[in-house]
Amino acid sequence: MKLIHKFIFCCISLFLFTVLLSAQTPPAVQQDLMNFEPGELIVKLKDNVDAGITYAENGKAVSSFNIGELLSIEDKVASSKVMFHQKGIEASIANSEKMKAVYMAKGMTNPKDPLTMKNIFVLKTSDEQENILQLIQQIKDDPNVEYAEPNYIYGIDDFEVGDVITAEEASKMTNSSSTIEVNDPLYSSQTNITTVNIDDVWEQYTTGDGSQVVAVLDSGGDYTHPDLEANTWINVAELNGIEGYDDDGNGYVDDIRGWDFINLDNAPLDDNMHGTHVAGIIGAVGNNGIGIAGAVWDVKLMHIKVFQSTGVGNSTNIAAGVEYASSNGATILNMSFGSFAPSATLGLALENA
Repeated sequence: MKLIHKFIFCCISLFLFTVLLSAQTPPAVQQDLMNFEPGELIVKLKDNVDAGITYAENGKAVSSFNIGELLSIEDKVASSKVMFHQKGIEASIANSEKMKAVYMAKGMTNPKDPLTMKNIFVLKTSDEQENILQLIQQIKDDPNVEYAEPNYIYGIDDFEVGDVITAEEASKMTNSSSTIEVNDPLYSSQTNITTVNIDDVWEQYTTGDGSQVVAVLDSGGDYTHPDLEANTWINVAELNGIEGYDDDGNGYVDDIRGWDFINLDNAPLDDNMHGTHVAGIIGAVGNNGIGIAGAVWDVKLMHIKVFQSTGVGNSTNIAAGVEYASSNGATILNMSFGSFAPSATLGLALENA
């Protein structure tokens, strides 16, 4: 009888929560908050919980800890895995300590400790139809839990590849001329360059010196494209290493140009074209007589595929992509997608980056 009462109470609580959410949240926001991977949730245990996490030789965090038993939902959990790698986790712990020192220096009393990337698990439920929001409500107040959230789904804006513009057609379009000569045939159609005064930056500073590594977290990139190939980031250790071996020990085998978090391989090629489109705007080789000119002519583009061909991705893959980018030398991260759903896990990865 107690179990029945508890079940009824949970259902009523969830119903009231849903009604309250519906009444106070704009439809677009509400839609995004309800858009998440079925049968999955992310749970961060508090840092002081010993979750038996160890690190593999490649730095990946692993654990055989029974998180379902700890949270009294063992019958609902089919599997669990730890997110992130040793390098990212330890960096986030160090950053948290620095922030606490800043708080103390500012005289803040009893500030909440900044969160770290430690003890974050991705759980898959035994039943894919499991009510994830209800399960989160059930465990979120457990004293061992820092937070629990769905694995939110994010999307690339509606995007279509337009008609190919010929050089002759491009010459008829207008684009304010710069004192820097640009021989890319489609440059005259790039009104975005002068609209945001990028050409002024070229004149006053540089068109790029190849020192910046820009990670493009998107649907992948066509790094064989003649306007992108020369500007694609190369992991030299893997390029000159042994095929099939993780030469740089970062947990990703043969990741020469980036990583594909959708197909879990080293070929983050674009099967949607959005990522290639974005990469071209950022760093198409300039003044090479081909196609367009990027905002930066000489740059290193790290291609990270976190979106499927359908333009759909989730917070766990994107957060893993953020960690990969920051751990492998990216100094700028470009993420051209959106959602109103706030992922604490993605937020932590970004804060650490």
